[in-house]
Amino acid sequence: MSIKSLPNLVFIFADQFREESLPTRDPDVIAPNLQRLIDEGVSLTRTYTSNPVCTPARASIISGLYAHTHGLITNNLRLRTDITSIAHIYRNHGYQTGYIGKWHLDGEEKPGFVPPGPRRQGFDYWAAFNRGHNYWNSVYYRNEAEPIHENGYEPDYQTDLAVSFIENNKDRPFCLFMSWGPPHTPFYPVQGRDARWEDLRPESIHLRPNVPDTEAEKAREELAGYNTHITALDDNLGKVIDKLDILGLSENTILVFSSDHGDMLGSQALYRKGQPLEEAIHIPFILKYPDKLGRGLENDVLFHTVDFMPTLLALSGLKWPDAVQGNDLSQALIHNDPTLGPEAVYIQGKMGKAEEFRAVRSKHHLLAVKLSGLQTTHLYDTTEDPFERSNKAGHPDNEELERQLRNLLFQFASETKDKLVTERIEETSS
Repeated sequence: MSIKSLPNLVFIFADQFREESLPTRDPDVIAPNLQRLIDEGVSLTRTYTSNPVCTPARASIISGLYAHTHGLITNNLRLRTDITSIAHIYRNHGYQTGYIGKWHLDGEEKPGFVPPGPRRQGFDYWAAFNRGHNYWNSVYYRNEAEPIHENGYEPDYQTDLAVSFIENNKDRPFCLFMSWGPPHTPFYPVQGRDARWEDLRPESIHLRPNVPDTEAEKAREELAGYNTHITALDDNLGKVIDKLDILGLSENTILVFSSDHGDMLGSQALYRKGQPLEEAIHIPFILKYPDKLGRGLENDVLFHTVDFMPTLLALSGLKWPDAVQGNDLSQALIHNDPTLGPEAVYIQGKMGKAEEFRAVRSKHHLLAVKLSGLQTTHLYDTTEDPFERSNKAGHPDNEELERQLRNLLFQFASETKDKLVTERIEETSS
């Protein structure tokens, strides 16, 4: 494949954006450009995070490895520099690589200057910071440790930088990752004003059926701000789509919108991330690539953050290291055939804590076990009970189903060399 024919990649991900808040799923979400992307691309409606926390999930996205392999089992750890990232591979094939926004793969420092070199994991152009959610008075760094201050809403200037990157690299293949901080908290402006937040009506918000009445007021208040973030992000997504169209790059550009994990937002009386539950683990993945894929399609193949790297590289005609643990599901996309995917995905969470768990999510069931003692804590039939209100863990009527799912979970642990689980199995069987 000649360098001129290589497809571009624009990968946009919004922190803590759950699948359930796409405009196709939530009537309160106003997001015409996301709807446009859905109408013009392929929606992978069964996409899950490998770990519902920022740092582990982000490391899996760029490495194709599970957290127990890449080593970032919780937030605020630094990714090793001996790992081959997706950016390394694109760069090695002549791509201009770029990263804009929140990184969260370089340890504790906040906002955090990540110096040029190995710690940027193959991304050359850099307009980013390590961590932080200060959306109305933020800073970022280029190649010097001096912070660059910006006024206004953070995703607005980040998107302007992305549009400039695309314009400046229109004559060569490029790989651009843009990480927006919202709709992660804070949900409302904390410094200055933003007109987009002036006419909120929390009382009109529709809640998911698994939000208990005791949480209704708080959940509506949070969702009003969360949804306003989504609409503001949507305006910026439109700028990227329009720029690709204007430059004549849309046909040969893989454009992705996704996330690292979701947010409970009051469901099950829980908030934020880290749970083995649908609102925390179910994330969007919408892909537009007119040169190879269809339009307006839904595909319920089971897809996973560890699968992002090999699948995107395969669609680009590129190879990935043998060490990658994710699956190449490009054929499931090209042929729009979900049967070409796995029977379940493997999820890890709360790693290094007393509540550490492992879970498997199939199309019809979710099972989670607590690592200590390997006790089943969650078992849901998500076809009959999509809002996960009836936990069947430990019920005698479900012994055979629980046994099958537990065996599947232990098989994933063995195949991925998740030693903590296999060691617990040996302990409990001895």
